[in-house]
Amino acid sequence: MFSFEDQLKLGNEGEQLFGDIYPSYRRNNGTNVRKPDFEHTKTGVLAEVKYDDSRRAAVDEKGNQKNFFMEQYSNEEYQTDGGVFRAEKENVTYFVYMFKHPFAIHKMDTKKTRAKCAELIASGQYRRCRIPNRGYYTIGYPLPIPEFSDCMVDDDTFRAGSLTLGEIYTAKDNGDCN
Repeated sequence: MFSFEDQLKLGNEGEQLFGDIYPSYRRNNGTNVRKPDFEHTKTGVLAEVKYDDSRRAAVDEKGNQKNFFMEQYSNEEYQTDGGVFRAEKENVTYFVYMFKHPFAIHKMDTKKTRAKCAELIASGQYRRCRIPNRGYYTIGYPLPIPEFSDCMVDDDTFRAGSLTLGEIYTAKDNGDCN
């Protein structure tokens, strides 16, 4: 059973660590935990951070996590979008998945990651997990990390807060770029 308070504490730990590693991003959700986690200080692109400390997850021979736990619904009853599904609706550019044990950071393009999650879930090949919280259930899927290789963003692009090609084309279409 997970409590909101425990998850908030863990999330704050991950966000603090992320902020220390990536000072070009500032916390965006100081007073409202429902806002995207970080905003790039120069470009304004948004980043959402998931910090995972599960010790029960499947690991490879080197002890590295084999799967991302991708939340589809934060609240099953109300079908409230969770994780990358919510992040895409909030126009978040980067979905960052951090593992506490062993420490690892995966920086991904949110739109590509959401599309990959939807594709993998729709395939019916992956186990649907119903996670109990106090008063509600969260729905998510352990999905293989290698499936997301096309979603990954290189560190230089991420640190610079660069826009994705899709966002650049959209900005041009809106007359926002020269």
